[in-house]
Amino acid sequence: MDTLRGKRGFICDMDGVIYHGSRLLEGSKGFVDWLKSEGKQFLFLTNSSARSPRELHQKLMHMGIEVGEDHFITSGMATAHFIASQCPGGRVFAIGDSGLYQALYEAGLSIDESRPDYVVVGETRSYSYEKIENAILLVL
Repeated sequence: MDTLRGKRGFICDMDGVIYHGSRLLEGSKGFVDWLKSEGKQFLFLTNSSARSPRELHQKLMHMGIEVGEDHFITSGMATAHFIASQCPGGRVFAIGDSGLYQALYEAGLSIDESRPDYVVVGETRSYSYEKIENAILLVL
């Protein structure tokens, strides 16, 4: 425990570590409270692009954990940052949910369904044959 207490910063996965679905995992709130009370730096990472940092903040808040939106990094944000670094102001055909689209827009990218520079497929509950077919044709 002394080794853990000596760390200045923490990067935590979310689903399966802090919560499982909509259920807070035992010890999570105490851990986050400890991080805040000790002044530790911390980030929550998620390989899901479906939700924005605001939505993740609200999800944790409803579970009893209060952290700012700046404590979240999603795969959508990482993808958008990478694309913007390769092609500033680029055009993207995207399949995903609001979190992915928000990250793309915030990185200065635009959505283009006919002549994109990149094709991005993220997590969503609304995949369709037409969207996937279009993504494949655009890649080809």
